[in-house]
Amino acid sequence: MAKHRYNEHLKNVPLFADLDDHELEVVSRMATELDYDAGKVLLTEGGTAHEMFVVMEGTLEVTRGGEHIADIGPGGFAGEMALLTHSHRNSTVTAKTDTLVLHIDGRGFASVLHEVPEVAVKMLPIIAARAVAMSDDHTH
Repeated sequence: MAKHRYNEHLKNVPLFADLDDHELEVVSRMATELDYDAGKVLLTEGGTAHEMFVVMEGTLEVTRGGEHIADIGPGGFAGEMALLTHSHRNSTVTAKTDTLVLHIDGRGFASVLHEVPEVAVKMLPIIAARAVAMSDDHTH
């Protein structure tokens, strides 16, 4: 895909929608588009964190201890929490449908956050909500 078309493709992802051409170029340099068939496990609970995924098309299913936690559709992302905290995966993420994702490895993720801090700002509310939902001490 030509660079300009690829950047336009990235702009369809809510996480990257407001980025300028330079910022989109940073993301596109760090990301690899990958196709997964339904049923493919992308991240395994307890595993070491090496990457994150941004859903372009399709749906990912998140499970913890074998229990369904959430579905992640286009524009959503998975794997970022363990990368940010340098910890093991707290859930398993599986392609629920045939899925097109952007794969960003740990080093690339750090570069994106450093060079395009707007991405971190957009991720923060989602990450915070996930942390609250996982907290054993959270009460309403």
